Amino acid sequence: MKYKVIKSWRKTLSLTVKYGEVIIKAPYLTPKLSIENFLHNNKAWIDKRLAAQGNTKKLSVSEIAELKGKARAYIPSRVVEIAEKFWKKFNNIKITSAMTRWWSCTSQKNLNFSYRLMACPDHVIDYVIIHELSHLKEMNHSKKFWSHVAEMKPDYKTDELWLKNNGGSIG
Repeated sequence: MKYKVIKSWRKTLSLTVKYGEVIIKAPYLTPKLSIENFLHNNKAWIDKRLAAQGNTKKLSVSEIAELKGKARAYIPSRVVEIAEKFWKKFNNIKITSAMTRWWSCTSQKNLNFSYRLMACPDHVIDYVIIHELSHLKEMNHSKKFWSHVAEMKPDYKTDELWLKNNGGSIG
């Protein structure tokens, strides 16, 4: 199995599968045998991720530019619309190129969204926005947080399922 190793000042080994590539992050002094054992012990997990990413489409430069433009035009206005409906106040909205963290909310009430969300259906984008707006009340994923999400979008579990089944195939 081909893999890429990235060494840094970390304490543990970690494993990622992205675009069909296996990436291991390891402490600087980790022996090659330890890395290979780690790979062997996680082979089932790796195979499952590689199979799931078999349909991953890597976006072209023009597709990325198009999605970024759509995201800048759509997401901020949709956030404002939903926030006003539910009396949520935030500071800034940023459209990012994040590959793994497609959305986030900071303690300063700034909302970040990856342009990749534009490859999702509108109802899923709404769910993501509502999820982040709910963090303005609860900066965690407690029962109270999920009750805020459900109050704003009762069918949110359908959107979570869509993301689980399809999110990995969006490059």
